[in-house]
Amino acid sequence: MEEVKRKKILFVINPISGVVKKNHIPERIQAHIDYVQYDYEIRYTQYPGHATEIAKQAVEEGFDAVAAVGGDGSINEVATGLLNTDVALGIIPFGSGNGLALHLGIKARDVEKALDVMNNGKVVKLDGVLTNNGLFMSNGGFGLDAASARRFKHQSWRGLLSYMYAGFSEVLWHFSPSQARIKIDDVEIEGEFYLFTAFNSNQFGYDLGVFPNTSLKDGVLDVVAIRPFPLYKLPYIIMCLMLKRVDLIKEASTFRAKHIEIYSNAKQVYQFDGDHFISHEPLIMDIAPQVLNVIVPESLKSY
Repeated sequence: MEEVKRKKILFVINPISGVVKKNHIPERIQAHIDYVQYDYEIRYTQYPGHATEIAKQAVEEGFDAVAAVGGDGSINEVATGLLNTDVALGIIPFGSGNGLALHLGIKARDVEKALDVMNNGKVVKLDGVLTNNGLFMSNGGFGLDAASARRFKHQSWRGLLSYMYAGFSEVLWHFSPSQARIKIDDVEIEGEFYLFTAFNSNQFGYDLGVFPNTSLKDGVLDVVAIRPFPLYKLPYIIMCLMLKRVDLIKEASTFRAKHIEIYSNAKQVYQFDGDHFISHEPLIMDIAPQVLNVIVPESLKSY
């Protein structure tokens, strides 16, 4: 009887992401991985961008899958190294927001259930968003979400309450709308914006989003632009966003797009999947259809 060749899977662990320590993860992997299907290895990231290097090396070494253990930033780094290859991305979500995992029905901070997806799931092709400043999978843009992400990163505690605290701190004491000129396919808008975000998934993270039906496989971004509004309207606007009823916000405009260009006269704070960066250059976004193989739950029907 011919022996079935086992697949090779590499687990890439970011030891500092998220709200929970990961010391127990190797033993959980050892206890729950399907040894009939997989041989596995574990490697740890040591600096920003290291996960991309590890993922590219894994492709060269003939691995069948690379599983990112961390938050959306760690997942993006691994995904960047796997774009346009046959190697599948696995997700063990241990970050703060865990937006991509939540969209795909993978429970956050539950190693056993995430490994069950690895053992019994299926591989699908997902869109990514390629920019001149790297990749994002769930959402990217500027405004209050980017300013909140910058403040959140420097706080000593993590989680939804910490993110909300960062957001309200920005609104009350620090944040001001950003001036920009934006090309959204063939449409151009200009002025001050409280928020501008392009969504590839239905998530900001923390199971919060704007568009309930955003798809990771339709080759299109769902976009929201919110103009400045009186501060007294903030609770109403937050409620509308949480209910995914952006259509009820008078100051909001929505678009569907494949290509976006953002121009600003001053340095701009952006965020990709909750990780912020500052740029003086225009930001160019392009949807890249079906560039990434991802392991998802077998039961997942819509994504």
